[in-house]
Amino acid sequence: MKRHSRSESVGKVAETLEEKQNKLYFDDLHKRKKKRSFFKEYIIDYTANSNLHGLKYIGENQRTRVEKIFWLFAFICCVILCAGLIRNVWRKWNDSPVIVSFAENTTPVWQIPYPAVTVCLETKAKASVFNFTENYHKYNSSGVRSNMTQEDIEYFEDLTLVCDDHLAYSGGRKFGNGNASVTNLKKVSQNLSEAFFACKWKDIPKQTCEDLFSPILTEEGICYTFNTLRADEIFRMENLHKDYQYLEHENRAESWNLEFGYAPTTPIETYPHRGSGYGAKSGLVFLMRTRESDLDYLCRGPVQGFKILLHNPAELPRLTQNYFRSPLNQEVVVAVKPKMMTTSSGLKPYDPERRQCYFPTERYLRYFKVYTQTNCEFECLTNYTYARCGCVHIGMPLELVVVEVESSLENQKSEASNEARMIAHNCKCLPACTSIEYESETSQADYDWKAIFRVLKLDYTEMDEE
Repeated sequence: MKRHSRSESVGKVAETLEEKQNKLYFDDLHKRKKKRSFFKEYIIDYTANSNLHGLKYIGENQRTRVEKIFWLFAFICCVILCAGLIRNVWRKWNDSPVIVSFAENTTPVWQIPYPAVTVCLETKAKASVFNFTENYHKYNSSGVRSNMTQEDIEYFEDLTLVCDDHLAYSGGRKFGNGNASVTNLKKVSQNLSEAFFACKWKDIPKQTCEDLFSPILTEEGICYTFNTLRADEIFRMENLHKDYQYLEHENRAESWNLEFGYAPTTPIETYPHRGSGYGAKSGLVFLMRTRESDLDYLCRGPVQGFKILLHNPAELPRLTQNYFRSPLNQEVVVAVKPKMMTTSSGLKPYDPERRQCYFPTERYLRYFKVYTQTNCEFECLTNYTYARCGCVHIGMPLELVVVEVESSLENQKSEASNEARMIAHNCKCLPACTSIEYESETSQADYDWKAIFRVLKLDYTEMDEE
């Protein structure tokens, strides 16, 4: 039996462990070198076969180190530049994802409704029924006002709702009965048969203008409108009062709505009316009149004649914001250019504020069935007035336009003012995704109606004062 010392055995064990560790280290180093070599070969192969300009020069063996560093630097700069451009494009898409473009195909004129035409007289009260100027001086003279009847006082105060703002007496009636005020305005204003002399539609004379026009209540008082939808087609009647009517006609829209237009089977003669061609003979012609003795130069100032507004049939007209004038003894010819905006249904998933419009089902209006920007603004104005003043009436305050500016400059403490500012802030009346607007271009010339009567040998002595 051969013996070995303990020290010799321990030394051999230690030597064996060291050899194993060295072997593992070199194996790991070899593997890493192999991986680096494979990764390097992969990059060289990719750069050599890439279509990106300059990238293949980085991996070519015959290139010097300086050349490789240059092309690597150039490639990195290009990547950074492209990333910046992509970021700008993404931000532009994120901020305004909608592109407005012209339709490739033109829309025939008979596929869109003829514009609704609303006419308001500048003379709000016939002097032969109620002399506004005379009663203005009586009302503002404390000694004479006592001689006015209660009826005249009510007529005057109701008329100040539709006259210039500075004529309203600050110490007058603060609240009134809406039904009584509307009734009084109707009593003193010209009725439809008095205001219109003759009407033609598509070059066909009408026996009476009542076949085309109907009374409508606006911020300007009693006006007359053509081609506007019925009240129950514009308003949510269940949310309106029953004291008086805003619209007084029974023509129902047969097969038209703002979003989809006319149905394919709709006849050419329908409601709302639609044009069948171009020129004056394919449209509306009407003659208006007023007696010279009935003119008033105080209520609406020295300007006489008529205000006319062309608007969407589904909108309630607001002649305090947009209109053109038709003076007395003038012929006014209006060239109408419709402007229709439609939105692709593919934009429905986008937020309304990003696409900058509302589809009909996205924005509920309490008083209107049809969403348009004008209807939304009118409803917001009504809500704001009620929150601010505790009442609504024919003449709406104009503070809504500047309320956000004012609220940032001053701190109002009343609860009503805070609620009104909140209503104004939350309005956000974006355009409808399908909208129709009518641009007008007018031309006018003198209209010598007396000469027409003379050449036709007609007696105009009864109309001499008109």
